[in-house]
Amino acid sequence: MRIFLTVSCLFLAMVVHAQITIGEADMPSAGDTMRFRLGDGSGIALELTGADHLWDFGDLTPQGEVADTAVTVGATPFLYQFFFNNIFLFPDHVADYAMKGANFGFGQFSLSDVYDYYRADPDGFRNVGFGANVNGLPTSVRRDPIDVIHRFPMNFGDEDSSASAYNVTVPTVLYFGQDQLRHNIVDGWGTLYLPADTFQVLRVKSVLERTDTIYVDQFQFGFRLPEPETVEYKWIAQGMDAPVLQVTTLAGVPVSTRFFYEPEDVTTAVPVQASSGTPALYPNPSSSEVYVHLPGDLGGTITVIDATGREVSHASNVAKGALHRIDLGGIPVGSYTVRLLGAARPWSTSFIVR
Repeated sequence: MRIFLTVSCLFLAMVVHAQITIGEADMPSAGDTMRFRLGDGSGIALELTGADHLWDFGDLTPQGEVADTAVTVGATPFLYQFFFNNIFLFPDHVADYAMKGANFGFGQFSLSDVYDYYRADPDGFRNVGFGANVNGLPTSVRRDPIDVIHRFPMNFGDEDSSASAYNVTVPTVLYFGQDQLRHNIVDGWGTLYLPADTFQVLRVKSVLERTDTIYVDQFQFGFRLPEPETVEYKWIAQGMDAPVLQVTTLAGVPVSTRFFYEPEDVTTAVPVQASSGTPALYPNPSSSEVYVHLPGDLGGTITVIDATGREVSHASNVAKGALHRIDLGGIPVGSYTVRLLGAARPWSTSFIVR
């Protein structure tokens, strides 16, 4: 009996710590909502990984909240759907769902009200293109070749690469295109500790090399511009629809960190009073404005910084105890950090513009 119990315990231990496999069923579907907290990933040792690894990130401090919802293709603007809802003309680009993407622009070129389109099948998970208002005109833009985000089934040690590209032309104004090379390696598996959850995961490192091509009609001049290298570190668990932890770096510097939290913990647009000595920001996420409520003993300069470190808003001499409004008009969708400087106790937190 003793031998039997010993063998049973060893077997159970092997099952608990066995490597998982990720596939189509672990990706989002239309109607799924994925909720996360934002955090500071600058202290995470991203180089530590491997087989049967333990990642203990239970001390990550929540700094904001965000929710992504996968919607049906038919729920997106009709003129965006040309490539992504056309099984007869573009079968390779037919999408399963769409999600809101980030606005983008420079000079006379702007992409707004962006939706990214995705599809998953037994072979992989793909971004097939996007729809957007390009300088105010609704446009459908396919990736050709398609961006293969993951190949399935996904197991520890897998390694693959995919090239993708898209281009947008604004007649008589300019041409903009982007080429991308994605290199994935599943460089770890094991147990991930988060502040309120524990998961069995695969760790995927995705290196993205992008080059932009711009041609301005007015000047009959064009150029190619390599972007800084982007690396996505993703911890993926079965049945969770999206990575339960993702840290993204730009030129080696962490610019965003998000991790899973329980949906019942969500608070988004409820005004929060500043507790004694602690500022508060609300609503979060927001698309129009946010407020920073300072406690009675703190005042100073309030700035808003984007993911690249660029200052997008600045207010000096904000009074102690003030309720300071930040106008988000003209600020693209994305993750931002608000900072209080010049106070006895400097403070910062993250928020989402959606």
